[in-house]
Amino acid sequence: MKSGRSNQLRSHLGWFVRAVWLTALLVLPLIAGFAQQPQEPPVEDDTVVRLQSELVSFTVVVSTTDGRPLPALKAEHFRVFEDHKRQEIVYFAAVDAPVDMLLLIDDSNSMQEKMPLVKQAAEVFFDRLRPQDRAGLVAFGEQTVLLADLMRSPTKLKQALARIPAEAGTNFYDALYLSAQELVRQASGERKAIIVLSDGVDTSSYYSFEQASQLLERSGITAYFIEVDTLDDMIQGLKGERKGRPRLTLSAAQLEKYRRAYRPEEPAAFYRDARFFSVEERVQIARALYQLARQELRHLAERTGGRVFPLKDFSQLSAIYHQISAELSTLYSIGYHPTNTKRDGAWRSLRVELSVPNAKAHARSGYWAPTK
Repeated sequence: MKSGRSNQLRSHLGWFVRAVWLTALLVLPLIAGFAQQPQEPPVEDDTVVRLQSELVSFTVVVSTTDGRPLPALKAEHFRVFEDHKRQEIVYFAAVDAPVDMLLLIDDSNSMQEKMPLVKQAAEVFFDRLRPQDRAGLVAFGEQTVLLADLMRSPTKLKQALARIPAEAGTNFYDALYLSAQELVRQASGERKAIIVLSDGVDTSSYYSFEQASQLLERSGITAYFIEVDTLDDMIQGLKGERKGRPRLTLSAAQLEKYRRAYRPEEPAAFYRDARFFSVEERVQIARALYQLARQELRHLAERTGGRVFPLKDFSQLSAIYHQISAELSTLYSIGYHPTNTKRDGAWRSLRVELSVPNAKAHARSGYWAPTK
């Protein structure tokens, strides 16, 4: 898309009609905004990477290069760096503590054809829960629905899968934010995780990516993402090439997200309606939105100590769930007294190195220092 958008619009709309149209677009959202403003809950302090009596502690997953967890390691196998400065490990233990986790499943239209395979893999995942672990189920599309609270009953969890609805949009950020809140509320211990099956492309959430990211990072929740590639389906929908299914369009929130990332110099009013754009331009915007979504998933996984698993075929889903379960059940807890004792609320980077050949460490990439 070229930057001369105003010239193209003037060729399609008269000056008077265009002025009335843009005025309505600018004023109506403001009126609606005063009608209802959801109250944003406060962000919780960090709990997994925590600073108590000047001790920073966090968990690490260690695996071989082919993804198998490595148990029975010792403290001398680890080196920890905060902001590139090596720290002395003063606490080390293998962790077999219970895990509270929420399984998040995207139930938007693009997922419906694969939903039988999704439910089948989720059933196997629930059957593999350890006796001490608890799991819950969340479905999200235009709305986020808690279908099952945290529990230890695979039977009830599998029954909840039958209640997954079919919806049109994907309010992905709302699902992350609300699920993080719910997990913090219900969790009985420090080990918390969300496991998300989605393409990560948001439609029109109230909460932003930045708000969801901050809450996950500060709540000590490890985020795993199983990344579904629905780009081809999206493009076919935008072109109206999906037989028996309605044509897709881009929401105002998606257009604005694209503008902020790629065309910040252009007026926001030009990005309020997908009808301002040709089909080819909408496809270009969709490709860019998918690229942004991939970057966001990797950012969240890195910050929280989780991982992104690109899903090439839905037959792989059960194996990916099994790998995530194995990682959550094979963890090491590490603690150190930071050499930087400032309580400035700044982001502190963490890096873990191993002296074990052919081994990889997976840990969150940092934590927010306290302010008090």
